[in-house]
Parts: sequence; structure tokens; C-alpha cells
Amino acid sequence: MLRIIDSIKDRLASFYHWDDRQGLEQAISICREHPQIDFDELRKWSRTEGFTGKFDEFLTTVKEKLA
Repeated sequence: MLRIIDSIKDRLASFYHWDDRQGLEQAISICREHPQIDFDELRKWSRTEGFTGKFDEFLTTVKEKLA
């Protein structure tokens, strides 16, 4: 069984590796439905994947859309 954060990672992976903007929007939608997301875990995972810049874009967009 996948955790919610694993679903977000899956959608972010499509954004990170293939620049799939729909994956970014889906990750944001999941965050909107589950506000208790551990963004520190996502940051660490993104760093490991080598995509800190795209994570920053994701985080900025999440903050704008959830405000």
C-alpha cells in the first residue's frame, strides 16, 4: 500500500524527469487534499533525486495555491 507522500513523489518524479506539468499539478492537488504532508521528507527525497530547483518551484507553487 502506498502512503500519500509516495503518491506525491510519483507525481513529482514525472515533473522532475520529464518536465510533466500535469504531474506537478497532480502533486499539488494531493497536497491540497492532505495538508499534513511532510515537506521536509519531500525536500530530502528531491535532493537525493538531484532536483532541488524543481522542488523549490513545487514548494512555491504549493504555497501560492494553498494560501
